[in-house]
Amino acid sequence: MAAIVLSGCQGGTFGGGESQSSPNANPAITQTGTQTVRQRIQQLRADQAALNSAIAAQQNQLAQTRSKLSADASAYSSLTNGITSRLQAGTTPGNPNLVNDWNAAQAKLDDVTLGVGTLNSLASQVTTQASVAGYLLENVRATYSVGGAVDEDHRNLRSIESETTRSMQQIDRLIGDLNAQISRENGFLARERTNLAALSYGVNLGRLGNPGSQRVTVTNRRQVPLQ
Repeated sequence: MAAIVLSGCQGGTFGGGESQSSPNANPAITQTGTQTVRQRIQQLRADQAALNSAIAAQQNQLAQTRSKLSADASAYSSLTNGITSRLQAGTTPGNPNLVNDWNAAQAKLDDVTLGVGTLNSLASQVTTQASVAGYLLENVRATYSVGGAVDEDHRNLRSIESETTRSMQQIDRLIGDLNAQISRENGFLARERTNLAALSYGVNLGRLGNPGSQRVTVTNRRQVPLQ
């Protein structure tokens, strides 16, 4: 009889242990889910901040490149206008001063060509950022369905989603600005290469004239390919 009672008590003890462990299991699972969501949100927030920093850096690089291109184009125009004025008035054939000015103008045109290469490289980087932003937005939206989140987590996700959408709009504008700038600079280069060739012939003649087979010899100048 004692053995039966003892057995019953032992059974009650095991049964009680099982009934107490079940309530404790669910909060542990919920806590794990909540922690996972919050860690994911922290990572998404960090990714969004990195994206914003990259966009700001690219916008700054575009502004700097534009400024440099403008300065180079202005210096080039000043040189070619000076050459044209001297040739209109007439000068000695192959005037060394005009040859030096022509070489300087060619150097500035090469600088513009390099600037266009910088713009093309920047456009490629911005296109990559567009892919990064799209991937980030997908991850943000996927996180809404992760279990264990609370209302505050979803508010944070909506904030990140909104910021990412604005970043994508900034990227779109940046790509548009880059494409427009590249198109303008390529047009400028095409026109001025022809103009510079005509001026080289004029410098050899000592007056303005139609381009011929002669060209001013430009020493130690390398042709910079347009990218």
